[in-house]
Parts: sequence; structure tokens; C-alpha cells
Amino acid sequence: MKLNKSDFTGTGKVFGFTLAQMLKGKANIISLIIFLLLAAASIPVMTLVMGGEAASSDTAEASGLKAVFVQNDTGYELDLGSIPQKNELFAQTEFVDTDVMDTEWSEDTYESVLGPAEAYVHLQKDTKKMCFTIGAFTLEEKEFEDGELDSCVSVLSGLLDEARYAQQNAGPEQISVLTSPYAVSVQSVPEYLDEKEENFDARFGVQLLYSVLLLILCTFVSSFIIQKVIEEKASKLAELLMVSVSPLAMLVGKILAVMTYILGLVASIAAVTGISYAVTGQFVDTKVLGQQFAAWGFTAEALKVSQVTALILVVSLLLGYLQVSLISGLVGTGCSSTEDVEPANLTVVLLVMAGYMTATITAGFGDSPVLTTLVSLCPVVSMFCAPVRYIVGDIGFGMLAVSWVLQSAVILLLAYVCARIYRALMMYRGSRMKLGGWIVMFRQNRAKEAESR
Repeated sequence: MKLNKSDFTGTGKVFGFTLAQMLKGKANIISLIIFLLLAAASIPVMTLVMGGEAASSDTAEASGLKAVFVQNDTGYELDLGSIPQKNELFAQTEFVDTDVMDTEWSEDTYESVLGPAEAYVHLQKDTKKMCFTIGAFTLEEKEFEDGELDSCVSVLSGLLDEARYAQQNAGPEQISVLTSPYAVSVQSVPEYLDEKEENFDARFGVQLLYSVLLLILCTFVSSFIIQKVIEEKASKLAELLMVSVSPLAMLVGKILAVMTYILGLVASIAAVTGISYAVTGQFVDTKVLGQQFAAWGFTAEALKVSQVTALILVVSLLLGYLQVSLISGLVGTGCSSTEDVEPANLTVVLLVMAGYMTATITAGFGDSPVLTTLVSLCPVVSMFCAPVRYIVGDIGFGMLAVSWVLQSAVILLLAYVCARIYRALMMYRGSRMKLGGWIVMFRQNRAKEAESR
């Protein structure tokens, strides 16, 4: 049997009718409101839980240090006036060079000069040990935190390093490189000599985010499609629709309507979350969210975000989404009453979860060509694995394209099966049909078509 243009006649009518019903449904409206409220509350709650503080008009909270007296015996000139630019914590702190003061400063006399909001820092060169030392002194009863004094010493240490490099005729760019922070990585010899650097955090992060999004879409769409099909069968509405619309057009229109509704729901939740982030940022410092996600490894660089990768993920997402939607439609037509909604939906969810769990468990196994090929080509699993494997470099675009072709073939096969047995399934009344029943009905319909010829 070939698929003709006439098989899809009336798809638009079914699409509009089903989508309008879903938008007007009271249960759907209530669910939408609940989801949007949760999305709106998620950002402020997460920010407060992660330690976000109230936003201030100032770029940073001023230090409790009101004045720092600096005695510089290193032989290098320090630019004390640049400290507020280097650390906004000291925007309101006065740094005073003791050389311009009449007061005699020493480690034995600072207690008689300092106030509770002041500190004395002595930088000197130890000619015997060939090093520099920095001593910081405060009163025992002080009005600032120890961490603020540590930050002050750190800034002065950086100024000393810059002064030393500048005296050696180092340029601004060279000084920036020399004073930039560095990371420490501990590896075994085989890992160090491995030409392909493995980044488990990035690999798992990409796989997890993509898989969770696809899982949410598939779970939602399967539940809605199965419930919609069974409700129409129970109300005899499907039989009335089939008078003027072909079975395949009715299924495709219904599936596209539910897919559009779910995508709109997800887009609305994402939009409300973004608005919540912008509004929350006016009252609370939301930078803590970015810092926390960065600590978990979820950064744009680590996740390899680009226009090409976004396009690949979208194509794979839609193919998997459509594949699960067609399966859900067929499973729904094999049911006769609303009591079958739960077990039918569970069948689809277990199938999707099998692909999700396989993708998550095998995310870290990038050094097995056989396993990589299997998870990239097996239709149910490949919709979770293939795009991620391509992004992290485990497979080339050729294998990704083959994966897309196989998924498209499965989608066409499902449409072909729908065209053959969907009418009979819509009229079916009885216990929930299993896979064996579908195969028997498919063969019976083929036999009837052969006899009619």
C-alpha cells in the first residue's frame, strides 16, 4: 500500500479541532497555570537556597576596612590608587602610604595608632631568604572580617608582582599573563599521553540536559495523545470524524495538534522562567545561579553550545518527538476505555525510559567503537545518544545522518502501519491490544486487500 496525498486530506481540520479542544479544556488550563506559577517561583527560590543576597545599587558591598596603612620596604613602587579597580570590595577603603605620614610605624607600635576599622600592612624584602614577606596587623577587637584582611593582602601581593614585572620592562599583556590564575590537574601517565582528552563532566552534562528535555517532551506527549485518542473512542467522536476524514489524516492531525500544544507549553514555561530571572535580578543577586552551574560543569563552553550544535539537537529532538508521538497514537487506538490510559501510557514511558537510561549509563563510555555504533543507530536509543555522540566527537556526521535516516524510516513505517490498520483499531472494542494483536490485525488487513484486488 502506498501513501497518497488523499490519505492526508482533512489533517488541517483535525489539527485545528483537537488543538482548540485542548486549549479550552479546564484541566489543561489549570495545569498550565500551575506550571507557569512553578516556573515563576523557581528562580527566586533557587537563588535564595543557593545563597543569593539582596541586590544593591553598588557593584559590591563595601569592606568594613576604613583605612589600610601600607609600609612598603620592598624597593618597588606600588600603585595603591588602583586597588579599588582591582577589587570592588575596597571601593570605600583608604590606602595610605606610611612614608607620607609623620607617624612612626612598626610592628611594636601599631596598636597605639590603629583604630578598630583600620589595618597596618608591612611589605619587606628578606635578603637572607631571598623572598618577600607581607605582614598584616590589626587590633584584637576589630570591626571587619578576617576574610577582608586576606583579600587586602592578596591585592597588595598582586600589586607587588606587577611592580616587579614592570621593572623588568614587561608590557601590560605580559604582566596580565604572568599574574593570571592557573588550574592544577592530576593525571596518570596514560591519560596525559592520550591524544584525545576526555572530559566526562562536559560529556555527561550535554547528555543529561538533552536527554532530560527529550524525556519531558516524550512523557508529556504520550500521555496527552493516548488520553485524547481513548476519550474520542469512548465518546464515539472518532467514528463521526472518520465519515469525512481518512484514518491516517485523523491520526496525523491529532498528533501534530498535541505536539504543538506541548511545544507551546514548554516554550511558555521557558519564557516565564526567563522573565522570572530578569525580575529576580532586580532584587536579588542571581549571579550565584551561574556560579553554581559553572561549578557543576554546565557552562556554554563545556557544553559546546553553538548554532550548529543547536540545529543538530533540534533536528534530533523533533525526530524522536515525532517517533514517540506515532507510537503513542497506535498504543492509544489499541485501548477501549479510560481505564486503559494508565497501562497504555506506562508502556510508552517504559520504552522511552529504556532509551533514556541507556543513554545516561553509557554517557561516559566514549572509547568503545562497538558500543558507540550500537547506541547511535538503534532507533529508540539513538534519539537520545546520536546527537550527543556527534557533539562530543565520538561519531562523525555520516553516522549521525545514518541515524536520522533510520529514525525517519521508523517514522514512515509507523505511518504505513497506521494507514493499514488505524480504521480497524478505531472501531476496536475489547481488552487492551498487545503487540501480537497488532501483528495479527496487520496481516488480516493485508490479506483482505490482496483478495479485493
